[in-house]
Amino acid sequence: MIDSQFFYEKEICMRSISIISGTRPAGRTVDHLQMPRADHGLLFLWEGEALFSSAAHANITVHPGELFYIPAGFYYKMKYTAKATAFVLVNMDLQTEDGKAAALSNHMAVLARDDKGHRLFEIMAGFERCSTEIGPGVSFRKKELAYKLLGAVLEENTPGNQEGKKYSAILPGALMLQKTYLENHPISKFAQASNISLTAFRSLFAEIWHVTPAIQKSSANRAGRFPAEGGQLHRGGSGLCRRLR
Repeated sequence: MIDSQFFYEKEICMRSISIISGTRPAGRTVDHLQMPRADHGLLFLWEGEALFSSAAHANITVHPGELFYIPAGFYYKMKYTAKATAFVLVNMDLQTEDGKAAALSNHMAVLARDDKGHRLFEIMAGFERCSTEIGPGVSFRKKELAYKLLGAVLEENTPGNQEGKKYSAILPGALMLQKTYLENHPISKFAQASNISLTAFRSLFAEIWHVTPAIQKSSANRAGRFPAEGGQLHRGGSGLCRRLR
């Protein structure tokens, strides 16, 4: 999870922004086990795969479409593991207005993933273009893209937005469950309606409504009506509810 205290333009300053982009073959490594990283890094992969290892935590594999954060001062080793890995790496020095060090997180982490709107894709493509451009406007363009990127990361990591995404992911199946609870459909059918795996559907359903879909369906059958009648599913015994329509 990001440290959102620095996500205010009046407080965060980018002293320098540099960009590296290209394609690397399998086996190529970047070793910061002896000398820590100088700047904060945001790595985005177009294709391929990169494996990060450090003494601080377990290995992390970065995949295409993921935005990976590497803190300044961090000791790690990175290895390209695919036949060819295309990437954009944005390095930046983050500080508050009074000169104190700022960070997005205290450890390496995937901060965001490209979605159907391809917002990250467009921002990182802009950075890649900047890496080959020269002129007085390039510096301003880099900062503009950097703030857009940080805004996208903040939005991705906002708790309310995360819950909304989870809710949207299972909504088709939850609506089907509400409408067909008297029919003998397996839970896998509701997961299929949401276009997610059975395991993911069960997990998200229980996380949002504090009850498994099987128990919700069984309770409705015993009661002779669906507990969400009127467009609501109840969250455990808390009295809270979530509208389905």
